[in-house]
Amino acid sequence: MKTTTWLVVGAGAIGLLWTCKLKKLGFNVHLVYRNEDPSNLITLDDSLAGEEDTPTLSDYKIKRFKASKLNQNYDKVLFCTKAYDLQDAYHAVEPHLSETADIACLCNGLGAQEKLQQAIKPTQTLWAGTTSEGALKIAPNKVKHTGLGDTYFGQWLASKENKHFPIPSFEVVNIHQRLIEKLAINAIINPITAIYGIQNGDILSNDYENLFKTATAELADFFTQSDFSLLEHSKHLTTDNLINRISTVAQLTRLNRSSMHEDLRLKRQTENEFISGYLIEQSNNSLPIQAALHQAVAQPEQREEIKKKLLNTV
Repeated sequence: MKTTTWLVVGAGAIGLLWTCKLKKLGFNVHLVYRNEDPSNLITLDDSLAGEEDTPTLSDYKIKRFKASKLNQNYDKVLFCTKAYDLQDAYHAVEPHLSETADIACLCNGLGAQEKLQQAIKPTQTLWAGTTSEGALKIAPNKVKHTGLGDTYFGQWLASKENKHFPIPSFEVVNIHQRLIEKLAINAIINPITAIYGIQNGDILSNDYENLFKTATAELADFFTQSDFSLLEHSKHLTTDNLINRISTVAQLTRLNRSSMHEDLRLKRQTENEFISGYLIEQSNNSLPIQAALHQAVAQPEQREEIKKKLLNTV
């Protein structure tokens, strides 16, 4: 077993998946949970959709803690939290992180990474990550791997030192580009599926096709304009490029319900401010469809009116 101990913060679906993944790679893993105690035996169901007749179940023994009960220091930490929880999660475990810790995060949207960069110590390294893998938390200690995908990590701020991510096979140099590509997909699929209560693949149906294409063209126009602060990482995202990318994801996950769909359905806080909200903050009023989607998610009392307007005006 590798001697490095990873601290995983967040016992949601992605946190449990990555706890098992790191353990499978040979690392020692400790898990921080906030509400539900996942127990010290986590089960991973690695049978993907269509393979349920031959389940692949693996059990992993994991030490788990509330943040207040941690009793050692860590040099490697992976945050698998909602974007709005990222800073608080860091501060909860900060006393137990080394001065030179590698700090990785897997969260949706943009904005939270920059805030975390400002919160960490100058001697610590932030590795921003993004994943297209699917996972579903079935029980506090059981996670199902629902979809294959890719996971990438890269330094949020370029370093003069020749530093590498602790697991080299996941490192990329263009992490900002990857994050923007994922943001674009989320900014279309998440709010549309959430406010209309539909599955991912439904955005390609006749009822929503015009909204999907018009909202995507609006984003593409914005991503290729000089006033976008991350233009060097987004200028390749033309309308055709984005429509192809988002259509592919919607088709591959056609039976899935987006995280925002589930958050609205269960009356939980969404990551709206780090997806549509981030784009609106950057856009100087040049994203009216995205602004309407943001408002429909944020303001339930206005949702029905905005939904009708979006379908009638595009």
